[in-house]
Amino acid sequence: MDWVPAERALVAPVLARVPAGSFVLTSAFADLRAGVTVKWVQQCSTNPPMVMVAVQKGHVLSPLIRDSRSFCVCQLDPGDQSTPRAFDLQTPGIDPFIGSSVDRTASGCPVPARAVGYLDCELARHVDIDGDCEIYVGVIHHAATLLDPRDPSRCLCDRTTVQRAADAKPKPAAPIRRAVTPPAAKKPAARATVREAAKTARSRAR
Repeated sequence: MDWVPAERALVAPVLARVPAGSFVLTSAFADLRAGVTVKWVQQCSTNPPMVMVAVQKGHVLSPLIRDSRSFCVCQLDPGDQSTPRAFDLQTPGIDPFIGSSVDRTASGCPVPARAVGYLDCELARHVDIDGDCEIYVGVIHHAATLLDPRDPSRCLCDRTTVQRAADAKPKPAAPIRRAVTPPAAKKPAARATVREAAKTARSRAR
């Protein structure tokens, strides 16, 4: 039976259920370092722990991974839009890590400052499949969690900063309402008092 690949649009609803995330794959050799954004990372072994990464063909990491025999999978916060954009729009020959603080793993791979965690791997297998991606399989030697994405104090976008500033801003005090006492009503003069005053006036007139 001859198998014909399905059209991407027809299988997209089912493929959308496959876990995907925001990752940057990095590597370094000698004085060179680079990174590319990837979407598909999957654990493929428990003992030893191993992961496989699908990368678009034609990326700049291929010679670095080949020579260093290592790569690092850096997980990003889904709310971080600037870091993936920096690697998507990188110019060949320009270091995408310039201008930002960078950590290094035990194997020497760079880690973006805003990564929430990383997996430092030794290259175990490289598979060039018949498609637009190639696969790297690595044995995990080191891993670390750098930033808890649930931490409310993190600052990854302007929206978070503005919201945190709005929450911290003291609210204006409610105006003090003073009770107003109505003026006392004038009491009408008693009729007896008016009559006595009239008598006094007549007696003086005499």
